[in-house]
Amino acid sequence: MDNSLRIRDRLATASVAWQSRSFSLSAALRAQSSAASLVFLAAAVLSPYNSAAQEPKRSASVDKVVQLTPNETVASITLRPKQLAAGERMQLAPLEVVTAAGLEYVGIDPLQIERADLLVGFPGPAGPQGGLVVQLAQAFDIQNINAQLLDGQGLQRDGDLEFLSDPSGELIIHQLDPQTVVVGTKIFAKQMLVQRRQPGQIASLIGQVKTEQDILAIVSVSTLQPLVIGMLDRPLRELPDSMQQDITAIIQATSFAALGLNLASEERVQLVLSGGGIQQTDVIEQRLASLLKFAKETFVTEFKQQFDDPSQTATATRSYIDRVSGVLATKLTPVRKGDALVLDIDEIQNASVIGTLTGLLLPAVQSARQAARRMQSSNNLKQIALAFHNFESAYGALPAAAGVDDNEKPMLSWRVAILPFIEEADLYNKFHLDEPWDSEHNLTLLEEMPKVYRHPKRATKPGYTIYQAVVSDKSLLRLTEPTSFQDITDGTSNTILAVETNEAIAVPWTAPQDFSVDEQNPGKNLFTDGITQAALGDGSVHTIADSVTSEILNALFTRAGGERVSIP
Repeated sequence: MDNSLRIRDRLATASVAWQSRSFSLSAALRAQSSAASLVFLAAAVLSPYNSAAQEPKRSASVDKVVQLTPNETVASITLRPKQLAAGERMQLAPLEVVTAAGLEYVGIDPLQIERADLLVGFPGPAGPQGGLVVQLAQAFDIQNINAQLLDGQGLQRDGDLEFLSDPSGELIIHQLDPQTVVVGTKIFAKQMLVQRRQPGQIASLIGQVKTEQDILAIVSVSTLQPLVIGMLDRPLRELPDSMQQDITAIIQATSFAALGLNLASEERVQLVLSGGGIQQTDVIEQRLASLLKFAKETFVTEFKQQFDDPSQTATATRSYIDRVSGVLATKLTPVRKGDALVLDIDEIQNASVIGTLTGLLLPAVQSARQAARRMQSSNNLKQIALAFHNFESAYGALPAAAGVDDNEKPMLSWRVAILPFIEEADLYNKFHLDEPWDSEHNLTLLEEMPKVYRHPKRATKPGYTIYQAVVSDKSLLRLTEPTSFQDITDGTSNTILAVETNEAIAVPWTAPQDFSVDEQNPGKNLFTDGITQAALGDGSVHTIADSVTSEILNALFTRAGGERVSIP
């Protein structure tokens, strides 16, 4: 029988045996019926020099990692620092500094690490779980680790497990043998040291990789699919519909992803996406082609607009953009190999290629940064809106925009009133609620502004915020009187609660100062870079473009105007 077929049969048998075991992730992992073939396929793709005549024997260091990889592992990252440091292209790297810093601050020479394998477990009720297997070229004693990194209690014992611990008690360090150290959360580290009859899927894949990449990452995308899609939900909303659909479809169809990098010698990058079956891989291939086409057309159009004059140089530049974009599109198109797609880039050492890639990707990077900042600000507004709802649940009404004294004089902002509902009860208790925001005492708290009131990009003075409630005699929040949900007859989903303003009208966060509506020009001081974000009364957050009409904006600012309007 062909050697590769024997390997595949053995992996299939191992996979079936492994899937019969009961643990918390079994249901999710069993959903991939062809997982064993995926393990074989991805390993073969990441082993381009493999052949029946030259197949190397699996090293003891790999066997050790396979044995220590829990079945609950959903991702792994392998680093080979010693191999990387020995490469020809690393001659100008500050290797001496790396060694000195490692010994001084940790107690280990990083360049004596043969391989380090970071193993990531599925997030659970106990929080993120993971571990690290460090295999050194020479014997090492964990008691040589910098004492400042430890809890000072020395070696501890939990049953048969002997370990050191960090000051938090969350991480433990265990000496497996003279050249192997295991570091991890206590729960995961114990799982790593359990004897297993059969390796799990990630462990099997690690064991079948034949080439020794400087860096290798493997992810079980199918296991993490709901988590990944949930995390990307907000960023994807910032993208065009076609890109949203393509990216979501790729995630849903992908079973495993692997990324291998060789940097010290040949400078090669290899990405593998495996669908686990012909139909799933067809979907990945089609959606990647659509995504690449859209990106190419978008970037080319944007670049050409910068050179739209009729000069010879501009004409030549547009021609160059067309030519280079075509070459790069070809290089970035993965090759189909069975049930996997492989993107192999072996020219990253070419400075011109790097420069061109950087130039073409700059708009994407900038767009990604802007999207990330919008997402963070959106999350801030979401927390603020949720705090309002929790306040209403506790007190039966929404707070007034400004707390007042017995003489109806405004004292403190609603941003102070909702502090207990954004996990800032201790800060709330520091305020003298019977004094105005600018009293001698309360002014000392201005610089303790919670992070939720700080915009990720807008430059404001310390203690100032651009998150403001909309305040008028018709708005959802009233200046000095509480508002009940029954008062919002236009509907909470049609009424703006709070907005981002531009930094020109930022206000002290404790002050009873907010966005005052000018019905003649309701968008004044509201938009930055053509947009603003607004939290509605129902807790949702929406992006509003400056193209919105004054009529619609005024209607969204009223709680009981009788208009029938929604966010455009």
